[in-house]
Amino acid sequence: KNVFIKSGPASGTYTADPSATKFQAYMYAGGGGGGGSAHLQSGGSGGSGGVGFYAGAVTGGTGYTYAVGGAGSSGSGSTNNAQPGSSGGATNITNLATVNGGSGGSGGAPGPHGSGRPPASPGSGGSAPGAAHTDLIRGALLGTNSIGGGGPGGQKGYNTPADPGGQPGNSGNSGGLVIFENDG
Repeated sequence: KNVFIKSGPASGTYTADPSATKFQAYMYAGGGGGGGSAHLQSGGSGGSGGVGFYAGAVTGGTGYTYAVGGAGSSGSGSTNNAQPGSSGGATNITNLATVNGGSGGSGGAPGPHGSGRPPASPGSGGSAPGAAHTDLIRGALLGTNSIGGGGPGGQKGYNTPADPGGQPGNSGNSGGLVIFENDG
């Protein structure tokens, strides 16, 4: 069996072995970045990237373009309205399978101290349309549990020594792709 492994961000062409007729793929999309914090309100955490297991037919010797999602970037902090994190990138193999990235967390908004203001909204998790399984252990094949995870939001800025103007969130994590095929 041939094995094809990539971590994101990456793109190129996967060419099936000439004798291959079937593939199995473990796919992880990029996680969303955490939102920045504003004075007195933390940013929302980024959503985890979609994860899925796919199996199907390939045509031996055919090239399939692929893209492995990158991490969503963090949102910047601000005294007033902080910026949201960006979405993580999708991971796909053209005409075979796609998993979608997690969305970025919301940026914090300022508010009076002790106002009971709810935290900024977290980003939503990515999807895996048509996946045979979505209950995979993140990173089991790539050796890290951070594959496709969303980034934490920035911490609120009123605790010393934090900057009272707000702090940036954290970036999400990159996606990954592992393809197995039968080759004879």
